[in-house]
Amino acid sequence: MNFPVIKASAYALVHAPTILLEHGTTQSMERAKNPESEYLKKLPAHLRSFEEVVAYPPNQTYLGAMRPDDLAKVPQPWYQHNVENASRFTPYGEIMPEDEFYALMKIVDAFDLVRLEKSFVEEIKVKLADHPMFNASDFAKIGTGIDLGEIEKVVNAHTAEAMRVGDRLVGAVSQAHDSDVSLTAHIMYENLAAKASATLVLRHLVKNSGIDPTEIEYIVECSEETAGDMNQRGGGNFAKAIGEMCGLTNATGSDVRSFCAGPSHALVYASALVKAGIYKNVAVIAGGATAKLGMNGRDHVNKDMPVLED
Repeated sequence: MNFPVIKASAYALVHAPTILLEHGTTQSMERAKNPESEYLKKLPAHLRSFEEVVAYPPNQTYLGAMRPDDLAKVPQPWYQHNVENASRFTPYGEIMPEDEFYALMKIVDAFDLVRLEKSFVEEIKVKLADHPMFNASDFAKIGTGIDLGEIEKVVNAHTAEAMRVGDRLVGAVSQAHDSDVSLTAHIMYENLAAKASATLVLRHLVKNSGIDPTEIEYIVECSEETAGDMNQRGGGNFAKAIGEMCGLTNATGSDVRSFCAGPSHALVYASALVKAGIYKNVAVIAGGATAKLGMNGRDHVNKDMPVLED
């Protein structure tokens, strides 16, 4: 009889302040309805630096550098009591800055939709040179970049979504079809962000577990994004696409969706597969949702506090 157990776990966070401004639903809806909104004018002053995000006590707890009991001893509000000497890398994963995340979006892009600017590519390759989760194959996928003018052209033509670090344009994500509303640049951006963030955490999971990735037989992906086209909206398979990026060459898989409760259902399915003896090693993974960045930003700004969903 097989008894399902959790052999290892991993967690990752991505600090995405510019993505929050441009792709968070609260901000994009406000911009469409009221582009001169006082909220949008005040919002940039309430964004945190990467260092502040790394030192935020709940983030350090989520990533395993602090125990929940230790967090409970930190005075509230927690954003006013940063952890001293906090590290972006922790026993369970990491917090990745926005510029590195753009490089990861390029790496996981199988259809050449992501284009990065030349000088940015040079800078980010140097920055990622010692990152434990990147390899020579990844750097080859990043490529050499293109001229800024080419990126500006597709962004200005509204066939691509801009990738910015602050005010600097460093890349773009293009639409995957010129008339399919399920393959717009905006949706491709969301999909690639979900795939990239899930890839990051799965790579950490493989490292943390010490398991040979080829021994993982099934993947259950349970994020809040879906992939598809006009013939099958949401019918695509994030699980297998993410597995390909992490060396899970013998794994098949499928996606489970249930809003925020998706991971709970995914764990039930995974444990049932092991209990039934169908698979021995099942990975349960999920990526992030750009739409939810800054979801409660209006309340945070009104209370004169940092926007914490960043």
